[in-house]
Amino acid sequence: MASGNYPEESLLLSLINLSLSGHGSSTSRTHQPSPVPPTMTPPFSQSIWADHCPSNTGGANLQYMPWNLQDDTMRVNLNSGFGVGSMSFRENQENPFGQNLGSASLGGRGYMSNDYNGLNLYNNGMASQDYVASHQESLSSNEVRGINAVLGLEDSDIILLSNDQWSSEYLQKLLCLKDSRIVNKMLGVVYSFPIYLMTHQYGHHLFVKLIESCDEEQRGLITTTITSDDELFLTASVSKFGSLCIKRLIKKLVGSPLISLVISALHRIFKDTMLNGKGSSVIIYCLETLSDQQNELLYVAAINHFRDLATHVVGCISFNNFINDMRGPHRAQILDLISCHAAFLSKDPSGNFVVQHVLELRDPILTQKICSMLRGKYVELSLLKYGSHVVEKCLKSPGMAHYVVEDFLKSRSQLFHLARHKYGNYVIQTALKVTKSENISLHRRLLHELRDYHDLQFGYGRKLYNLIAAGVPVGGSV
Repeated sequence: MASGNYPEESLLLSLINLSLSGHGSSTSRTHQPSPVPPTMTPPFSQSIWADHCPSNTGGANLQYMPWNLQDDTMRVNLNSGFGVGSMSFRENQENPFGQNLGSASLGGRGYMSNDYNGLNLYNNGMASQDYVASHQESLSSNEVRGINAVLGLEDSDIILLSNDQWSSEYLQKLLCLKDSRIVNKMLGVVYSFPIYLMTHQYGHHLFVKLIESCDEEQRGLITTTITSDDELFLTASVSKFGSLCIKRLIKKLVGSPLISLVISALHRIFKDTMLNGKGSSVIIYCLETLSDQQNELLYVAAINHFRDLATHVVGCISFNNFINDMRGPHRAQILDLISCHAAFLSKDPSGNFVVQHVLELRDPILTQKICSMLRGKYVELSLLKYGSHVVEKCLKSPGMAHYVVEDFLKSRSQLFHLARHKYGNYVIQTALKVTKSENISLHRRLLHELRDYHDLQFGYGRKLYNLIAAGVPVGGSV
């Protein structure tokens, strides 16, 4: 994330004021929703707004912007005169997981006690008095003030701060200090609001920095938190920023047994993830990064869902990319499945691209199997917009043209119907060009059946007529 010249001192003073407002306490972390209507209460505590002016905030002017009745947006304006953007949050808005921040249950988790699965997130042994005293000796006074201010904030305050570019960068800077209290504090935020942090434009940078600052046990807590709810994990996987967070986590977990939690979660939501461009990139990243053994469940899921993926407008693209990165025996298995279902897939607006992709692999065994499976169906496919492309691919496959042309030569009337057809005429043109260079006897048989080609001068047959009249070029463009 690019850093900028922002008023760090002003931001620090704002954090200190917020932490001293009584809104948060390090000893009691349970959130109590305010009884005051949201139109009267800003997301931060009132004391942060009180008595702030340039004279006592080092130039920071934090204003409570009036409630906007048109879009119900409550804004926190961090204006120091240095171009700091405003933060906005819709207190009652519908968020990606169907709840709102005002209810303090974003990401499917309300505010919890300090204890998470038996691990105290805020007061573990690492934060002993001796540790704090020795650690603070290496910190500047501003760093100490910043750490203490953040430790006094509620998790909801940190979420709102992470929505602002400069505030998010400042929190990332504090994480770089490797202070265990800050790391544990951010772990609590991830536990309370995992998906909201991961899917935000600026918040996701804080999540990534936390992953990099954690030890193995702490990364285990994060991994367990985000993979335990399939719906929320899917929300993150298919979002622009959430998918980046998951990829970074996968990169960190390479070689760790924790990666099995991520793979298991992706296996459970495999189809829905692959039907989305961002989501499929997460699964492809697994194939590129992890071993065949680690990706076993993803291979199995692809086999189970191949028909749904191959016939989906986005899924067919994801599926082709998946095939490209597959390795081992499962790849042969899934390619064989596609070959066996070539007739059905070739007629489908999306499935035909999968068949074409397999033909482009130039595997002679697979190509022959597909061309053999389509025997008797080439005329029907040639009359279809998408199927005609598959037929042309079969014609261009080395040594396979005879499967197609033999079908065409079964009926002269059928051949002329194709020659005059909107799509079929392109297939016949390709057949003439391919056979002239690869199988001259088959080429002559085609020309003989088309000897009355003068009847093709009008309509869709005109191009074929011109091709025959000019003499089909040997090795011409197919």
